[in-house]
Amino acid sequence: MVLEDLVSRSWELHRCRRPPLGVEADSFCNWLQEQGYSRSVMRSLIAKVSQFNGYLDELGIEDCAEVQELHADRFIGLLSSKHDPIHLRHSSAAIRCFLKYLSIRGIMGSTAHPPPYEDVLNAYTADLKHHRGLVDSTIKIYRYYLIPFLQLLDGKDILKSLSEVSPQQVHAFFEKQGQSKADTTRGQIQSTLRAFFFFCARQGYVAGHLAEAVPKVFRYRLANVPRYICEQNAQTLMECIDRSTSAGRRDYAIVLLLHTYGVRGAQIRSLRLEDIQWRQSRIRFRSCKGGKEIIDPLTKAVGESLLDYLRYSRPKTVYREVFLTDHAPIHPMKADNLYIMIATRLRCLGITGPALGPHGLRHGFATRLLNSGQSLKTIADLLGHRHVDSTFIYTKIDFETLQQLPLDWPEV
Repeated sequence: MVLEDLVSRSWELHRCRRPPLGVEADSFCNWLQEQGYSRSVMRSLIAKVSQFNGYLDELGIEDCAEVQELHADRFIGLLSSKHDPIHLRHSSAAIRCFLKYLSIRGIMGSTAHPPPYEDVLNAYTADLKHHRGLVDSTIKIYRYYLIPFLQLLDGKDILKSLSEVSPQQVHAFFEKQGQSKADTTRGQIQSTLRAFFFFCARQGYVAGHLAEAVPKVFRYRLANVPRYICEQNAQTLMECIDRSTSAGRRDYAIVLLLHTYGVRGAQIRSLRLEDIQWRQSRIRFRSCKGGKEIIDPLTKAVGESLLDYLRYSRPKTVYREVFLTDHAPIHPMKADNLYIMIATRLRCLGITGPALGPHGLRHGFATRLLNSGQSLKTIADLLGHRHVDSTFIYTKIDFETLQQLPLDWPEV
């Protein structure tokens, strides 16, 4: 697709093709088309990139290779004082999309400088992977919570800055980052900082006592009661999904999988085409969070819903993951995509509560098994728990058994 297919006015066409970014305009359009963007969205992206192009021209930039993230940040900062948040968000997304295109093409990136803490961060994550054996998803969480701390340090000499960190700074950072956060999040921040300071102590970057400066977060095992989506609400959710649309076919297949097998949302997102073993009538869910791999019979209802999605709704792409986004850019679903999809559909039905995501359906699955008289060992196997201890939390909702425990007290 060339630019003339999207822009009809000659003066707009001339403005879009001005250097420095205009020389890539046609290739950018082709790339957007390959990503599955609609014509209307492509037209909007081109218009906003053209505005950024004018800003770069005023700065005297003549080549795409000279463009940096810093230029985009400054331009978006200028827009923030002139436009409403929605316009600002759309402009920012368009510019980031174009910069991503330049990076993929290899045009941009040579001038970008890695942050000063990059070497230390990479060494730390390598230690997490090779010495502690953490999986990539957990390492990503550790990086996410550690980067804000590293950004506070003096970038000129990161090792010197680390050696000068005081316990008071560690405590203050933790309190600020953990403010108004759930105990689970605070625990993740605590684990991240403690693991990092233990690593730094082994490398000789900091004194050994800094890990002890991280405040403790007390969390008691089995302290909470599982929050689940009840069977009636789960059935209502599945019945109300419009399966005549592409998104509806995908969403119905996802919800039916969660309801039928009680797997984690991450296992749905990582489900690949080869995991559906049609000839053997089996479906394979990969291990997650230290649990076991699950191989279950492929029920007729689940098989039909998957076929309906794969034949008529799944975008044509190189990705092997089964479930993809239903709009451009096309990519495997992420955790927030899955949660928002389920929570939004439940709220539209007037169903509210603390458990509106995929984990609420997982807890509902375990609750149904428990109420039907299944043993904890059976439930643990079906959920993929490696140890039955992880399943003990469901004893709190086994009301029939709990009713037999209270003692008969004589009337006072």
